Amino acid sequence: MESADNYARDLYIKNNYLIKNPSLHEEDSPWKVNKIIPLIDELLGYINKPEINLLDIGGGAGLILNAVCAYIKERHGIKVNKYALDLSPGMLAIQKKKNPDLKNVLNENIRKTSLNNKEIDITLLIDLLEHIPHPIDALKEVKRISKFAIFKIPLEDNLFFEIWNFIKMGKPKKWRTETIGHLNIYNFNKLKSQIETYAGRILHFYFTNVFGYYRTSEHYKNKISARNKLLNLIAERIFKLSPKLCSRIFNDFVMISVKCD
Repeated sequence: MESADNYARDLYIKNNYLIKNPSLHEEDSPWKVNKIIPLIDELLGYINKPEINLLDIGGGAGLILNAVCAYIKERHGIKVNKYALDLSPGMLAIQKKKNPDLKNVLNENIRKTSLNNKEIDITLLIDLLEHIPHPIDALKEVKRISKFAIFKIPLEDNLFFEIWNFIKMGKPKKWRTETIGHLNIYNFNKLKSQIETYAGRILHFYFTNVFGYYRTSEHYKNKISARNKLLNLIAERIFKLSPKLCSRIFNDFVMISVKCD
Protein backbone atom coordinates (compact mmCIF):
# COMPACT_ATOMS: atom_id res chain seq x y z
CA MET A 1 0.00 0.00 0.00
CA GLU A 2 3.00 2.27 0.27
CA SER A 3 3.04 2.65 -3.52
CA ALA A 4 -0.61 3.77 -3.42
CA ASP A 5 0.29 6.33 -0.74
CA ASN A 6 3.14 7.67 -2.86
CA TYR A 7 0.92 7.79 -5.95
CA ALA A 8 -1.79 9.73 -4.13
CA ARG A 9 0.80 12.10 -2.70
CA ASP A 10 2.13 12.90 -6.18
CA LEU A 11 -1.34 13.14 -7.70
CA TYR A 12 -2.79 15.57 -5.16
CA ILE A 13 -0.07 17.27 -3.12
CA LYS A 14 1.93 18.01 -6.27
CA ASN A 15 -1.28 19.06 -8.05
CA ASN A 16 -0.89 16.46 -10.81
CA TYR A 17 -4.61 15.72 -10.65
CA LEU A 18 -5.33 19.37 -11.35
CA ILE A 19 -2.98 19.29 -14.33
CA LYS A 20 -4.61 16.14 -15.75
CA ASN A 21 -8.18 17.31 -15.01
CA PRO A 22 -8.09 21.11 -15.38
CA SER A 23 -11.89 21.55 -15.49
CA LEU A 24 -12.27 19.64 -12.19
CA HIS A 25 -15.50 18.33 -13.74
CA GLU A 26 -17.25 21.68 -13.18
CA GLU A 27 -19.70 20.80 -15.94
CA ASP A 28 -21.20 18.04 -13.77
CA SER A 29 -21.65 20.17 -10.64
CA PRO A 30 -25.31 21.18 -11.19
CA TRP A 31 -26.33 17.55 -11.77
CA LYS A 32 -24.43 16.42 -8.67
CA VAL A 33 -26.03 19.15 -6.55
CA ASN A 34 -29.48 17.99 -7.67
CA LYS A 35 -28.61 14.49 -6.48
CA ILE A 36 -27.26 15.75 -3.14
CA ILE A 37 -30.17 18.06 -2.23
CA PRO A 38 -32.72 15.34 -1.28
CA LEU A 39 -30.23 13.89 1.20
CA ILE A 40 -29.47 17.35 2.60
CA ASP A 41 -33.21 17.88 3.21
CA GLU A 42 -33.37 14.51 4.95
CA LEU A 43 -30.41 15.13 7.25
CA LEU A 44 -31.48 18.63 8.24
CA GLY A 45 -34.65 17.05 9.60
CA TYR A 46 -32.51 15.04 11.99
CA ILE A 47 -30.22 17.92 12.97
CA ASN A 48 -32.84 20.63 13.60
CA LYS A 49 -30.39 23.45 14.44
CA PRO A 50 -30.30 27.14 13.34
CA GLU A 51 -26.57 26.87 12.52
CA ILE A 52 -24.49 23.94 11.24
CA ASN A 53 -20.92 23.09 10.32
CA LEU A 54 -20.61 21.54 6.86
CA LEU A 55 -17.38 19.99 5.59
CA ASP A 56 -16.64 19.29 1.92
CA ILE A 57 -13.76 16.83 1.48
CA GLY A 58 -11.97 16.85 -1.86
CA GLY A 59 -14.39 19.48 -3.14
CA GLY A 60 -12.73 20.09 -6.52
CA ALA A 61 -13.79 23.43 -7.96
CA GLY A 62 -15.81 24.38 -4.88
CA LEU A 63 -19.05 24.81 -6.82
CA ILE A 64 -20.89 22.04 -4.99
CA LEU A 65 -20.04 23.45 -1.57
CA ASN A 66 -21.17 26.90 -2.68
CA ALA A 67 -24.45 25.67 -4.17
CA VAL A 68 -25.35 23.32 -1.31
CA CYS A 69 -24.71 25.96 1.36
CA ALA A 70 -26.71 28.57 -0.58
CA TYR A 71 -29.59 26.11 -0.84
CA ILE A 72 -29.53 25.37 2.89
CA LYS A 73 -29.63 29.07 3.72
CA GLU A 74 -32.35 29.96 1.20
CA ARG A 75 -34.58 26.90 1.59
CA HIS A 76 -34.17 26.17 5.30
CA GLY A 77 -33.00 29.51 6.75
CA ILE A 78 -30.02 27.81 8.39
CA LYS A 79 -26.62 29.45 8.73
CA VAL A 80 -23.81 27.26 7.39
CA ASN A 81 -20.21 27.41 8.55
CA LYS A 82 -18.21 26.14 5.58
CA TYR A 83 -15.22 23.84 6.01
CA ALA A 84 -13.04 22.52 3.17
CA LEU A 85 -10.43 19.76 3.39
CA ASP A 86 -8.15 18.68 0.56
CA LEU A 87 -4.69 17.17 0.03
CA SER A 88 -4.16 19.44 -2.98
CA PRO A 89 -3.04 23.02 -2.23
CA GLY A 90 -3.98 24.02 -5.76
CA MET A 91 -7.53 22.75 -5.47
CA LEU A 92 -7.96 24.39 -2.06
CA ALA A 93 -6.94 27.69 -3.61
CA ILE A 94 -9.68 27.25 -6.24
CA GLN A 95 -12.24 26.32 -3.58
CA LYS A 96 -11.38 29.44 -1.57
CA LYS A 97 -11.99 31.64 -4.63
CA LYS A 98 -15.44 30.10 -5.09
CA ASN A 99 -16.15 30.24 -1.34
CA PRO A 100 -14.51 33.36 0.15
CA ASP A 101 -16.61 32.86 3.30
CA LEU A 102 -14.94 29.57 4.25
CA LYS A 103 -14.63 29.28 8.02
CA ASN A 104 -11.86 26.68 7.99
CA VAL A 105 -9.54 25.50 5.22
CA LEU A 106 -7.64 22.29 5.96
CA ASN A 107 -4.75 21.10 3.77
CA GLU A 108 -4.86 17.69 5.43
CA ASN A 109 -5.38 13.98 4.84
CA ILE A 110 -8.89 12.75 5.64
CA ARG A 111 -7.36 9.67 7.24
CA LYS A 112 -6.13 11.87 10.12
CA THR A 113 -7.43 15.40 10.60
CA SER A 114 -7.13 18.14 13.21
CA LEU A 115 -10.91 18.39 13.65
CA ASN A 116 -12.53 17.64 17.00
CA ASN A 117 -14.84 14.72 17.68
CA LYS A 118 -18.26 15.36 16.07
CA GLU A 119 -17.26 18.93 15.17
CA ILE A 120 -18.97 18.60 11.79
CA ASP A 121 -22.72 18.26 11.38
CA ILE A 122 -22.66 17.12 7.73
CA THR A 123 -19.65 15.91 5.75
CA LEU A 124 -19.77 15.69 1.96
CA LEU A 125 -17.70 12.98 0.27
CA ILE A 126 -18.67 13.45 -3.36
CA ASP A 127 -16.75 11.20 -5.76
CA LEU A 128 -14.02 10.87 -3.15
CA LEU A 129 -13.79 7.44 -1.51
CA GLU A 130 -12.56 5.80 -4.70
CA HIS A 131 -9.49 8.08 -4.64
CA ILE A 132 -8.24 7.37 -1.11
CA PRO A 133 -5.54 4.85 -0.15
CA HIS A 134 -6.69 2.95 2.96
CA PRO A 135 -10.35 3.98 2.63
CA ILE A 136 -11.27 2.22 5.88
CA ASP A 137 -9.07 4.67 7.79
CA ALA A 138 -10.87 7.53 6.04
CA LEU A 139 -14.28 6.14 6.96
CA LYS A 140 -13.24 5.79 10.59
CA GLU A 141 -12.09 9.41 10.66
CA VAL A 142 -15.31 10.60 9.02
CA LYS A 143 -17.22 8.75 11.74
CA ARG A 144 -15.12 10.42 14.44
CA ILE A 145 -15.48 14.00 13.23
CA SER A 146 -19.02 13.89 11.77
CA LYS A 147 -22.59 13.50 12.92
CA PHE A 148 -23.84 12.73 9.41
CA ALA A 149 -22.23 12.14 6.01
CA ILE A 150 -23.30 12.11 2.37
CA PHE A 151 -21.45 9.93 -0.14
CA LYS A 152 -21.55 9.84 -3.93
CA ILE A 153 -19.51 6.95 -5.29
CA PRO A 154 -19.03 5.38 -8.73
CA LEU A 155 -19.91 1.69 -8.96
CA GLU A 156 -17.18 0.57 -11.33
CA ASP A 157 -17.10 -3.12 -10.43
CA ASN A 158 -19.51 -4.14 -13.16
CA LEU A 159 -19.80 -6.55 -16.06
CA PHE A 160 -19.46 -4.03 -18.87
CA PHE A 161 -16.23 -2.51 -17.55
CA GLU A 162 -14.63 -5.90 -16.89
CA ILE A 163 -15.38 -7.05 -20.43
CA TRP A 164 -14.16 -3.77 -21.94
CA ASN A 165 -11.00 -3.83 -19.81
CA PHE A 166 -10.29 -7.41 -20.94
CA ILE A 167 -10.79 -6.56 -24.62
CA LYS A 168 -8.49 -3.53 -24.30
CA MET A 169 -5.86 -5.54 -22.38
CA GLY A 170 -6.08 -3.54 -19.16
CA LYS A 171 -5.77 -0.06 -20.68
CA PRO A 172 -9.11 1.28 -19.32
CA LYS A 173 -8.20 0.26 -15.77
CA LYS A 174 -4.75 1.82 -16.13
CA TRP A 175 -6.27 5.07 -17.45
CA ARG A 176 -8.79 5.12 -14.62
CA THR A 177 -6.00 4.92 -12.05
CA GLU A 178 -3.38 7.14 -13.67
CA THR A 179 -5.62 9.93 -15.01
CA ILE A 180 -8.58 10.22 -12.65
CA GLY A 181 -6.96 8.53 -9.64
CA HIS A 182 -9.48 5.78 -8.91
CA LEU A 183 -7.67 3.43 -6.52
CA ASN A 184 -10.72 1.66 -5.03
CA ILE A 185 -13.31 -0.09 -7.17
CA TYR A 186 -16.77 -0.71 -5.73
CA ASN A 187 -19.99 -2.54 -6.33
CA PHE A 188 -22.95 -1.66 -4.14
CA ASN A 189 -22.72 -4.65 -1.78
CA LYS A 190 -19.02 -4.12 -1.09
CA LEU A 191 -19.53 -0.40 -0.54
CA LYS A 192 -22.55 -0.88 1.74
CA SER A 193 -20.66 -3.35 3.91
CA GLN A 194 -17.63 -1.06 4.22
CA ILE A 195 -19.67 2.01 5.13
CA GLU A 196 -21.86 0.18 7.66
CA THR A 197 -18.83 -1.44 9.31
CA TYR A 198 -16.64 1.66 9.61
CA ALA A 199 -18.68 4.87 9.11
CA GLY A 200 -22.11 4.39 10.62
CA ARG A 201 -25.72 3.52 9.87
CA ILE A 202 -27.01 4.01 6.33
CA LEU A 203 -30.20 6.06 6.42
CA HIS A 204 -31.03 6.22 2.74
CA PHE A 205 -29.51 5.41 -0.65
CA TYR A 206 -30.43 5.63 -4.31
CA PHE A 207 -28.77 5.08 -7.66
CA THR A 208 -28.34 8.12 -9.87
CA ASN A 209 -29.29 6.94 -13.39
CA VAL A 210 -26.27 8.70 -14.85
CA PHE A 211 -27.22 7.24 -18.24
CA GLY A 212 -30.18 9.57 -18.56
CA TYR A 213 -27.95 12.48 -17.64
CA TYR A 214 -25.43 11.58 -20.35
CA ARG A 215 -28.23 11.23 -22.91
CA THR A 216 -29.87 14.59 -22.21
CA SER A 217 -27.04 16.83 -20.96
CA GLU A 218 -26.10 19.61 -23.38
CA HIS A 219 -22.46 19.02 -22.42
CA TYR A 220 -22.43 15.31 -23.26
CA LYS A 221 -25.14 14.51 -25.78
CA ASN A 222 -23.22 15.90 -28.76
CA LYS A 223 -19.84 14.62 -27.59
CA ILE A 224 -20.41 10.93 -26.97
CA SER A 225 -20.25 8.35 -29.74
CA ALA A 226 -23.25 6.65 -31.31
CA ARG A 227 -22.19 3.42 -29.60
CA ASN A 228 -22.20 5.05 -26.19
CA LYS A 229 -25.53 6.71 -26.88
CA LEU A 230 -26.98 3.28 -27.60
CA LEU A 231 -25.42 1.81 -24.45
CA ASN A 232 -26.83 4.65 -22.35
CA LEU A 233 -30.28 4.09 -23.84
CA ILE A 234 -30.11 0.36 -23.04
CA ALA A 235 -28.79 1.04 -19.53
CA GLU A 236 -31.52 3.58 -18.84
CA ARG A 237 -34.19 1.04 -19.74
CA ILE A 238 -32.62 -1.61 -17.51
CA PHE A 239 -32.42 1.01 -14.75
CA LYS A 240 -36.19 1.45 -14.88
CA LEU A 241 -36.58 -2.28 -14.24
CA SER A 242 -33.93 -2.61 -11.51
CA PRO A 243 -31.45 0.16 -10.58
CA LYS A 244 -29.31 -2.26 -8.55
CA LEU A 245 -29.11 -4.82 -11.35
CA CYS A 246 -28.26 -2.04 -13.78
CA SER A 247 -25.33 -0.98 -11.58
CA ARG A 248 -23.90 -4.52 -11.80
CA ILE A 249 -23.95 -4.33 -15.59
CA PHE A 250 -23.10 -0.67 -16.36
CA ASN A 251 -21.23 2.17 -14.61
CA ASP A 252 -23.62 4.09 -12.37
CA PHE A 253 -23.24 6.08 -9.14
CA VAL A 254 -24.91 5.67 -5.76
CA MET A 255 -25.90 8.37 -3.28
CA ILE A 256 -25.81 7.41 0.40
CA SER A 257 -26.69 9.27 3.61
CA VAL A 258 -25.14 8.01 6.85
CA LYS A 259 -25.65 8.65 10.55
CA CYS A 260 -22.16 8.42 12.03
CA ASP A 261 -23.01 6.70 15.34
